Amino acid sequence: MQRRQFIKVATLTPLAILLGGKVVAMAKHYPLEPLLADLKRWPADKLSSSGSWNVSQIFQHLAQSIRYSRLGYPEAKPAWFQYTAGALALTAFSAAGSMRHPLDDAIPGAPALLADLPVDVAKAELEHEIEQFINWQGDLAPHFAYGKLSKQQYYSAHFLHIQNHLQQISLT
Repeated sequence: MQRRQFIKVATLTPLAILLGGKVVAMAKHYPLEPLLADLKRWPADKLSSSGSWNVSQIFQHLAQSIRYSRLGYPEAKPAWFQYTAGALALTAFSAAGSMRHPLDDAIPGAPALLADLPVDVAKAELEHEIEQFINWQGDLAPHFAYGKLSKQQYYSAHFLHIQNHLQQISLT
């Protein structure tokens, strides 16, 4: 391979991979409505958590995340992070169809999660926030790590975030 061809391939290959991942990510749809319907069927008194947060704290965390997408996050990562690592992470998660992140990382600047809040109250809060998001017609706030997102991108982020946390919850 000639040097010029090598430079072209070396330059264009990462760009093609990034664009391909973006196309795959944008083509996938992550509906919150069926997830909400499933959540509503779960008996709050028969749920347990395998993680460091109890079920109530997981539901509170998820509700906070969805609420902040409408009303604004308390703190944000720097813009350079949002436009690089944050944007790449969301694209990768969306393209892969799953998210992996530390499941006991609080949202920066968010109030502490209440360990003693009843599960049914936290579950109702999460269900309410999902419904509010689905019906939201206003502008959406930039995500603290991913930056400015469209509603479709937020659907992906919320769906994948919820699914990631629900892996720690089981029926007892």
